[in-house]
Amino acid sequence: MTLRRTPALLLPALLVVTACGGPPTDDVTNWRVRADFDPAVSDEAIELNEDGGWLAAAGTAATVEVDTRFRIRFEVQRADTGAVNYRLESRRGAAAWEPVEALDHPYPDEIASPVTSIVATEGFVHGEPSGDLLAGDTGPFVGGSGVALRTSPFIRPLPTGSTEWEWPLVIRHFADGAEQVVAGETFEYRMVGGDGTPLGGAVASVTSSVPEGHLGGTYVETPDRIGPFEASNGDLYFVQEPAETDNVFMVVKSADRGRSWTEVDGAGRPPNGDLEAVSAVQVGDVIHMVHMGDRTWHYSFNTSDHPSAPDRWALNDEEVAPERDPPTQVTAMSARSDGSLVAVYGGDTKLHYRIRSSDGAWGPEGTIDATTPDVLSGPVTVTGEGDVVHLAYVDHQGRGWVRSVLPDGSLTTRTRFATGLGTDEVDRVSILPLSRLASGAVSIVYRPEDGRLLERTLSPTGALGSPAVVTSVRVASGPVDSDQATADVIAVGVDLHVLFVEEATGSLWHVARRGSAGWGTPALVMDGIEGQWVRGALLEGGPDGPVYGFVVDTGSEGGSGMNRYGEVALGG
Repeated sequence: MTLRRTPALLLPALLVVTACGGPPTDDVTNWRVRADFDPAVSDEAIELNEDGGWLAAAGTAATVEVDTRFRIRFEVQRADTGAVNYRLESRRGAAAWEPVEALDHPYPDEIASPVTSIVATEGFVHGEPSGDLLAGDTGPFVGGSGVALRTSPFIRPLPTGSTEWEWPLVIRHFADGAEQVVAGETFEYRMVGGDGTPLGGAVASVTSSVPEGHLGGTYVETPDRIGPFEASNGDLYFVQEPAETDNVFMVVKSADRGRSWTEVDGAGRPPNGDLEAVSAVQVGDVIHMVHMGDRTWHYSFNTSDHPSAPDRWALNDEEVAPERDPPTQVTAMSARSDGSLVAVYGGDTKLHYRIRSSDGAWGPEGTIDATTPDVLSGPVTVTGEGDVVHLAYVDHQGRGWVRSVLPDGSLTTRTRFATGLGTDEVDRVSILPLSRLASGAVSIVYRPEDGRLLERTLSPTGALGSPAVVTSVRVASGPVDSDQATADVIAVGVDLHVLFVEEATGSLWHVARRGSAGWGTPALVMDGIEGQWVRGALLEGGPDGPVYGFVVDTGSEGGSGMNRYGEVALGG
């Protein structure tokens, strides 16, 4: 896909506060943990000197959710008159104390994503004077400030006396190196002087919690399907990255139907990063992936029901095609009944495809529309009746095309199914993943430039049905750097189910077409989440029957920590 968004302001890694006085006579006399904002009260951050949002009593450890901003306020008794640079240190469990860097969340400015860091807040600006909120020191209150991301240090002399300092922080579920924080871990924070000498007195403490369904991590850039996949024993799998600043493969697994997730076989993951275009398909107990980075690669991962090597990367470095320079990096993959694979991937101007036989041999490369002048992108595929792999794609004139790869590897002629798909970069993936219905028809759901979703069906004989309106509201397209419609579709028998993010609100909606009936009325699934990616699948092994299981990015802005699992019930 495209390069990831970089904010205009790059912030330094360490934050320094300068005041008068210094250790060892400065003491922390009290501390308290609070939320950055209280959703039960408002959607605005708590102001620095507002007495609210507290998560526990003063001097008491609080429970904080991973990937959610929180703040710690320290009361410090200033007794010395020498100069001091206040900094913050943290330790995880019994590990050594380490400096806490100033790196924002969810987007860390492409520097690093440590386990915990100082972040920005909308509740105050760096250096804003603090008031007297904590009861501990009985001496006169002389000031202090909020400490957050900033462009430069500030210097403000203070007399001796009681001061208060507040730091906005985050603990990441997945950090660089695929380091994971689980529920129940203890993090301590302490203030230190410029020479690293800890202030005397109390140390602040929090305990991590992980909300149900939280994956964290970073969405891979995918024009096609990446899960969640389901093993025969009910385990779920999804493909993602640990962090925006560490964009390597992770397969994360849930053994409790999506409530909690952890990486499996991190030691065996592929060596190739730059996950700009990833597509995956499940064949029994193996998940196959095609990935376009500097080259195009094929990988495979065994699920937990594999008889000899469960939960393991089986193939992590098989080259499919040499380096190419497409306008947008794209891939698609489908499996046929004999276990062979059809992989489609971007080229300099065209799309190419190769077929991998069931015994693992790749055939020669073919080119889509080799004799036309069209620049192609946005491929999606699905296997139809008779192992015919149907392929839909767009050209840079905003037209949508469909054709098929026959079992012998040859191509049918192309048919145009849409115009007006848009010509901007964000329109390159205007077609949702294709779906095969129980009737044998193939559903093509796509987003024209006007923002609606439309659907056409391709019959087993190759006839196209008339366009039907899936939803008339404008669906988001191209948030951050996705270059695609923020929507997903699955087939369940003869029914179709679509998830989409509304452009105006960022909310996630579900709409269905039952059999030959028209499309129904959309129902709200998640409100105001600023959804930016969504992919899902039919999951059948749950205790309450089949569901549309999905993973949605709830507003990472191209960063990390906002992936969340959810379900839409399909019964009734």
